[in-house]
Formats: sequence, C-alpha cells, structure tokens
Amino acid sequence: MPVLRTNILANYAGQVWMVLMGVAFVPLYIRVLGMEAFGLVGLMLSIQALSMLLDLGMGGALNRELARRAHNEDTAGTIGDLVRTFEWLVWPTALVIALAIWVASGPLANHWLHPVRLTRVETAHAIAIMGLAVALQWPSGFYSNGLSGLERQPVLNLINAGFATLRGAGVLAVLYWVSPTIAAFMWWYAAMGACQSLVSATALWRLLPSDTHKRPRFQPEELRVTGRFAGGLVAITALSVAVTQLDRIVLSAMRPLVDLGYFSLALSVAAGMGRMIQPMFNALYPRYSKLVSLGENGALTRLYHLSNQYLAVMVAAISVVLMVFSRDVLYLWTGDAATAAKVAMPLSILIAGTALNGLMNLPYALQLAHGWTRLTAGANLVALILGIPFCIWAVGHYGIVGAACLWFGINLGFVAIGVPLMHRRFMRGEMARWYLQDMLPPFVSAAVAGVFLRWLIPALSRSPQGILELALICGITLSAAAVTSPAVRSLARQVLLATS
Repeated sequence: MPVLRTNILANYAGQVWMVLMGVAFVPLYIRVLGMEAFGLVGLMLSIQALSMLLDLGMGGALNRELARRAHNEDTAGTIGDLVRTFEWLVWPTALVIALAIWVASGPLANHWLHPVRLTRVETAHAIAIMGLAVALQWPSGFYSNGLSGLERQPVLNLINAGFATLRGAGVLAVLYWVSPTIAAFMWWYAAMGACQSLVSATALWRLLPSDTHKRPRFQPEELRVTGRFAGGLVAITALSVAVTQLDRIVLSAMRPLVDLGYFSLALSVAAGMGRMIQPMFNALYPRYSKLVSLGENGALTRLYHLSNQYLAVMVAAISVVLMVFSRDVLYLWTGDAATAAKVAMPLSILIAGTALNGLMNLPYALQLAHGWTRLTAGANLVALILGIPFCIWAVGHYGIVGAACLWFGINLGFVAIGVPLMHRRFMRGEMARWYLQDMLPPFVSAAVAGVFLRWLIPALSRSPQGILELALICGITLSAAAVTSPAVRSLARQVLLATS
C-alpha cells in the first residue's frame, strides 16, 4: 500500500502540473494565433486521439504484462523480449502516421475544414507539420504504459510534467520571439514530442528488472501470447476514439472552423478535469492486475470500493464547481466575457459527461485486469451506432451545445447500463454498494453545496477577490463531498487518532 499511495500521489502531482500547463496558456495562444488557428490545435488533439487506433493494443498489453511478469521470477526474464518485440512495431507505425497526415493535409484543408482568415495553403502546411508532431510524440505513450506497468509512476510523471512545461510554456517563447504563426507552434510541438519519446524509451529500458538485459530480441511468440488481449484493446480503442471524436468530426464538417475553436476551448477545461481522474486509473490498473494474477479476491474487493470512494469525492467536487460556476471559471481564465458566455453551457454539459466517464474508469480497470474487453467494446459500438445520427441532428440544430450533449448522453448510458452488466460477471453482490455507498453520497452532498453557494455568490469578479472566492467554493464543495464518504471519514479518524 505505501507504494500504491506514493504512485497515486505522484500521479496527482504530475497531472495537476500538466493540467496547469495545458490550460494556463490557452488564452495567450488564442490572443496570438486567433480563435480560428486555435481550432487547428483542437484538430491536432483529435488526430492524436485517432492515432491511438494504430496502437493495436500494444500499450495496454505491455502495461498488464509488466505488472504480471515483474513479480514472477519465472517470467521476469521475458520482459526485455516483450518490449523489444513491440518496439519493432511502434516506431514504423509512427512513420506511417506522419506520412498519412502529410498526404491528407491538402484534402483536409481544401475539402473538409472551413477556414476564413487562414488561407488553404497555410492550413494545409500547418496540418502537415501537425502530422509530424503527432507521430514523434506517439511512441511516448507506449513507453509510458511500460513505466506504469512497472509501477514507476514518480519517474513517469516527472517526464510527462517536464515535457508538458516545455511544450506549454516553451511555445510561448517561440510565438513571441520567433514567429507568431500556427506553423511555428506545430514545429515546436514536433521537437518536444521527439524528445519526450526518446527520454521515455531510455527511462523504461533503464528501469526494467536487471536480469532482463540479456540481449532482448524480437520474439513473434510474444505477439501470440498477448494477441487476444491486445485484439480486444484494439476494438475498444477504435470504437472509443470514434465515439469521443465524433462530436469534433461532425462539428468541423458542418460548422465554421471558429466554432471548433470555441468547442476546443471547452474541451480544454473538460480534458483538464479528465486528467484529474486518470492518476487513479494509472496507479490502480497495475495493482488490480497484480491482485487478479495472485487470486487475492478479498483484497481486490476492498481496494475496489476504497479506490472508488476516493475517486467519487474528487470527481464530485471538481465537476460540481465547474458545472455550476462554468461562466465564472471561463471569465476568470480568459478575461473575455463574450467567450465565457458562449462556451459556458457546452462546458457544463461536457463536464457532466466527463464526470460520468470518470466514474467508469475503475470498473474499466477491473475489466482489463481480468482480461475482459467484450463489454466495453460492445458498449462503445452501440454508442457509436446511436451517436452518429444523433450528433448530426444535434450539431445541425444546436451547434456546439448539441455536440456537447452527445458526450453526456453516451456516458450516462455507460453508468446506467454498463456498470450493472459488469457486476453480473465481476464483484457479484457489490453493485448496490458501488452505487449507493461509493458514488451517491459524495455527489448529492457536493451538488447541494454547489447550488447553495451559487445562490449565495451570484457572480465572481475577475480579481484577486474572485479567485479567493472560487478557492473557497472549491474547498467547501470538496469538504461536503468528503464528509459523506465512508473511506474518507475512516482515513480522517485514523489521522486524528495518530495525532492525538
């Protein structure tokens, strides 16, 4: 447990810093580049997500296999061959990504996007460089999965936070002192992506168990051993990417590029909240896998409920504040009242969807720990089939608000239908406890506190007082969620007894 606690704390420290680097400078990017060019930054994030399709399940399979093999003397010696085998697929795939986006840059600029201020040539050039940026950073995800599987989250977060700083803050120096263009922005991201991939690869190889450094080789047998699980992850990833990018794809095809810019602004905040959820998954998925492989079902059940309760407190507090005070948060952040008013409603809807999605993270980790991918793949397939016509209709009638509704509806279905289906196979008899004890109390108390504070404080000013008021609102909402969580109350009692 001390290692798990250290990993969770390291993940949160790293994610908080990466969120800060990801959102703090967005208003400056928009000011220098313009909202239309910032829409291309949103497009780059979508392409990064689409590139996950070519992962072929390798990252998730590496994470699970390292968590299982590193604690077994009989299999620890095969880890080097496993990593080397996947590497022979990872780097050529990165080259394919760069070439594919370069070929598609012209058609995307001329026939798909709708730029107004940017010329078609400028747009195509930026997309071509974007492809290089995506491709060079893409291998870092594979190596990050490896470090996570080894439960080396402190090292992983140090790398990720460092390069998030270089990307987020460093590109401002490029924009202000070299060239205030979207092309310069993309070139910097490409350089940082290459460095991050190389540093992550070096770190993973150095941290592998020492007895694995025996001239690792490409072993086709490793692909066969991990193939079934990786194949399930491919299906999940493909469908998940299609579902999560559907709103952006439809929006970019049906609405002006500037609308994609506004939607990307809302997504930046929602993604920031998503990063606050990811640390729990990153730390607990390897631990779930370890307990499953050891057959320690009692310990797994206790950890499952404990971790879900801690996650629910954090998700409830953050999501309620961002939903209820969405316009105030946007205005404090951007300083643009008109933009805040336009983006507030889609942001609230996206945050609600992200909160529901966050609650599914640990049940999903449990499924992967057991090697079961069918439920999530099936749920994503149904969501995609139903989501396509809905998204086209919603974007056509309601623009960015309609696009945000897709994300909320899909995740509501996952929580209402997916969780009961999972508990029919794993953690039987624990579903009611998950809903009524792990999830419901923190969300009800946080919602009551948030609505009351909204009535008490009608608006926040863009001033130090407004920032202090927002901090106070966050603290009160978090406290309200925490006091109703059995896990947090138990921890508080332990701390008080230890200090008394």
